[in-house]
Amino acid sequence: MRQLKTWWYWTLVLVLTFILSGCTADDWFGPQIDPPESLIELEGDYPSADVTQQVRRPVGKTESVTLDRVVDGDTLKVEFENGATESIRLLLVDTPETSHPTLPVQPFGEEAKAFVTRWLPEGDTVTLEYDVGRYDRYQRTLAYVWYDGVMVNEELLRRGLARVAYVYAPNTQHVDAFRDVERAARRQLLGIWSLEDYVTGNGFDHEATEPAKPTQETDDCDIKGNINRDGEKIYHVPGGASYERTVPEVLFCSEREAEAAGFRKAAR
Repeated sequence: MRQLKTWWYWTLVLVLTFILSGCTADDWFGPQIDPPESLIELEGDYPSADVTQQVRRPVGKTESVTLDRVVDGDTLKVEFENGATESIRLLLVDTPETSHPTLPVQPFGEEAKAFVTRWLPEGDTVTLEYDVGRYDRYQRTLAYVWYDGVMVNEELLRRGLARVAYVYAPNTQHVDAFRDVERAARRQLLGIWSLEDYVTGNGFDHEATEPAKPTQETDDCDIKGNINRDGEKIYHVPGGASYERTVPEVLFCSEREAEAAGFRKAAR
């Protein structure tokens, strides 16, 4: 009991210190930083959405590695300190294909690869941030990749060169921040979002070639996305029969956004 009281005492002291010292969230979680020169130089060719950097520093376990080469927009080959080389799959993002054995080169796949290749020099050090699970079902290493103080995964989303995808618990540390960035890129019709119906819940439809039209989205983002016990992704709109009692796992600003994330509309 004494240990419990001591823990609460020091917790209270910490909170009061935070308040009385006038500390801001930036002091504790990292300040908003200006983009590095390495990114500013690419802005003309790869414009970014008007949204501030959402993830400002790694929060999980990290490891420094040497970049061997860029395989495609969401896959890197790196060398570890012990000399071993591995493919790194960027967590929670998916870029269009450039070298798939059964698919053609998809729109904006080359742009995504070129962006990462121009930004990350071969032989430079990059930092891997791991989530809870380190490997996918193909035994590829999964990571958030950092370079020059900025996360590569987030920058691909910011420029409309990737979609949020492969969201599987427990590897969801940054998914909410990623969805905010993706939403901003979609609103500005950047990259993959510039083609009507190109982004789907299962990837990319390479036959979609019509320019996308701006869509009206609510400021409330009140469309509820829920995954039921059978793994079905269903979204509920205000006024729907189950809307009020549905506990959302994710909120969407438009039905199009929900469908792009792989959700279907509730029957009632």
